[in-house]
Amino acid sequence: MEIEKLFRENLQKYNSYETEEHPEGDGWIKLNVNENAYPPIQEILEDINSALKNKDLLRKYPDPLALELRKAILNQLLRDKDTLTNRNTVFIGNGSDEVLDVIFKVFVNPGDEVIILYPSFSLYKVLATLYDAKINEIKLNDDFSIPESIYDQKGKLMFINSPNDPNGKSFDNDAILKICYNFPGIVVVDEAYADFSDFTCLPLLKDVKNLIVCRSFSKTFSMASLRIGYALADAIIVKEMNRVKLPFNTNNIAQFAAISCIKHRSKVYEQNKKIIAERKRLTEKLNIYNGISVLPSDSNFIFLKFDNKSTTLKFLWDLKDLKILVRHFSKPDLYNYIRITIGTKEENDKFLEAFNSIADKYL
Repeated sequence: MEIEKLFRENLQKYNSYETEEHPEGDGWIKLNVNENAYPPIQEILEDINSALKNKDLLRKYPDPLALELRKAILNQLLRDKDTLTNRNTVFIGNGSDEVLDVIFKVFVNPGDEVIILYPSFSLYKVLATLYDAKINEIKLNDDFSIPESIYDQKGKLMFINSPNDPNGKSFDNDAILKICYNFPGIVVVDEAYADFSDFTCLPLLKDVKNLIVCRSFSKTFSMASLRIGYALADAIIVKEMNRVKLPFNTNNIAQFAAISCIKHRSKVYEQNKKIIAERKRLTEKLNIYNGISVLPSDSNFIFLKFDNKSTTLKFLWDLKDLKILVRHFSKPDLYNYIRITIGTKEENDKFLEAFNSIADKYL
């Protein structure tokens, strides 16, 4: 029997999501994966340790709808965001990845058109291929702004990453609102990095019904390992998302940890101010070099452009030789860029020292 002949036909053209490099051994500075530079604050760790001592919490199935977490998100985490207030408008997922996957399950039939901006988070295209959608990739302007052609698009889903990965800049709410009014399908705005920004489109949910806003506990709260993401949308959409998700998609510890994150959010936000300050410092330090420029960022990473492609690769390889990882995208129009996650001050100092020594050779 040839097992391969039993696989779904569209898997022949499917390329799975490629995660960033995770090297073995000690001493690496990983500025390539956009993780939060800091561990969870002590109060959250203590709450998790306390939960782990509860034998019943591990023995029992979790709440399949995460009702307590949904209430905490609306009543505490987002109460100053001028957005939806009904708990039936919140969907909880096993990370933002599952939230996006469930959106495809709800809306996309084979052959439906999905609009994806380029460049942006590559998982959108991966999922569109997996669900056999027709992909319409719209190239951003040279300054990574939204082109006018976006307002004329037709399709079932449109994905907007704001702040956008890899360049790090948020999109204007007026543009997003105009897209929602003009697009006949569902507009999904992925705000995974929004807590490092002054911008959010959450208030727009009160004005339009074809908008879904996705957010995550991975970046802001240093909870990438526990996989908690959520979406806000019209209650009709959320009801259908809950119908098609796996029954117990998020575990008890993750739900409990997310509630703790919300309880201690003020202290977390204070810690994240260090990342924002370091983002500003790195931008200023790197912008002094000739032959490179740092793009404005609202995220926990920056996007660095080199005038010369070969110089870009030399920096990438020399940094790796010094056990410092940054992200390079071997894709059209991105060859001259590297993405640098904001690390701790100590990590950033080591990066700047290494960058300066490499610049002496190539710039």
